[in-house]
Amino acid sequence: MSGHDHDLPPIPPELAARMRALRSMSPPDTLVERALGDLPEQRERPAAEGGKRASGRWGWGALVAAPALAALALAVVMAGDRGASSPAIQRSEERAVALLDDGHAWMHLDLWTHRHADEPAVIHLEVPEHVRVRLPDGEGGALEQHCQKERCSHRLTRYRGEAPLSVAVAQPGRYEIHVRHESIEARVRERFVLTAVRD
Repeated sequence: MSGHDHDLPPIPPELAARMRALRSMSPPDTLVERALGDLPEQRERPAAEGGKRASGRWGWGALVAAPALAALALAVVMAGDRGASSPAIQRSEERAVALLDDGHAWMHLDLWTHRHADEPAVIHLEVPEHVRVRLPDGEGGALEQHCQKERCSHRLTRYRGEAPLSVAVAQPGRYEIHVRHESIEARVRERFVLTAVRD
């Protein structure tokens, strides 16, 4: 039996082209710096144990390890962690809210969830004192909570924009609401400033 009987089939041209393209890419400088920064500190050895020779070995080890670590980090980024590596989209919106004579005035927060391209997102909502929030419960209903501290935080996982997030106020004033939503597609930070007035 010759050695050629065990040869692997040729790599398809399209796959070979993609592999060449991947090899030609170089990781961002920040990624390389972060990888090198995570390497352990070199321990100092007495001169009797090798002195400069130990330092030289460590230098070669760092040179060998850095590209491997950078390639691993690049592979993670290319595998789909686009949202975490991209800069956050930021926007701010101001709204006037007309208060009712009695009770709370509700309004929907028009979040830019379209930036997630139908991917599930994690929502972090932060509201000030005396603001009520209405959050989807995941079963077609809603949960209502009233903030009675200086600031309150709420978190939703796997949110797809199927139901709106709503807030309500009952007293005149200026209320600042912060929303952060993240998915593999995007990171979005939104700030809503509500000015509540009573006619």
